[in-house]
Amino acid sequence: MQVILKQDIARVGRQYDVVDVTNGYANNFLFPQGLAEPATKDKVLLLEKKREAIKVAEEARAKALAEKFKTLEGKSVTITVKADDNGSLYKKLQSSDIAEVLLSEHDIELSESSILLDTPISATGEHEVNIEALDKKAAITVHVVKE
Repeated sequence: MQVILKQDIARVGRQYDVVDVTNGYANNFLFPQGLAEPATKDKVLLLEKKREAIKVAEEARAKALAEKFKTLEGKSVTITVKADDNGSLYKKLQSSDIAEVLLSEHDIELSESSILLDTPISATGEHEVNIEALDKKAAITVHVVKE
């Protein structure tokens, strides 16, 4: 039986894929859980239109992301935090903290997973941080200053 997946399912397929599954699997698991729907001709045609719209949206998103990364390259942000006299931070800085500062200072919204930190920042000073998303890369400088 051919079904259209409504979300990603391990070892079956990705969202919006048309896949062949057994009748029992479709009727007893996929349909009751709301994970799939029968692949009729009309639904497959509608799915093709949806895929085209998703592709256009992804291309626009990739173009906007490329523009963001051009403006982001070489930028620096300053974060003021509480630290002891030796420069050790009381609370380590995570990717989420850097994402918040990028949004407030440069109006650039990035997910935490795009900000690559090997380890959280635990000391004051300048830190080079790499940012990567959809094969685009940039490097910024994070200035951590004692409050």
